[in-house]
Amino acid sequence: MQKRFIFLLGIFIFLTVLAGCSADIPEETEPEPVMPVILGTQIADGSYEIDVEASSSMFRVVKCVLTAANGEMQAEMTMSGQGYGMVYMGTGEKALLDSEEKYIPFVLDENGGKVFTVPVEGLNMELDCAAWSIRKEKWYDRTLIFHSERIPAESLSME
Repeated sequence: MQKRFIFLLGIFIFLTVLAGCSADIPEETEPEPVMPVILGTQIADGSYEIDVEASSSMFRVVKCVLTAANGEMQAEMTMSGQGYGMVYMGTGEKALLDSEEKYIPFVLDENGGKVFTVPVEGLNMELDCAAWSIRKEKWYDRTLIFHSERIPAESLSME
């Protein structure tokens, strides 16, 4: 009787452990589709409101208008805060080595928001951007992704 009890207890413990382990196994999910990189030559001339993803919550773009013209793209990014005085498309280390003429200052919009107009090499790809902190007087490295999802399909050419 005691052997049978120990045997059943062992099976119970084994099944309990097994059930606990299976709870830690993540459910299979569909991978998110990878958006292709879109260059300026693949988008019709015009202006498009798009979304921008930044690597830091301290660099929050509340509105972005992408303008495509003659195979080139630029974005007007309206920031949520007032802390940055200029940006540089590249790393902070490169900004320190480059001429100040390459720094991109802000302009104020009608609501007093800071707007930076930056060149965009491509959509759906990581781009380095350094932001100059007015208060700390130093460059902070950020990574930006300008997303293409909101651009009408008829304005894109995937050739």
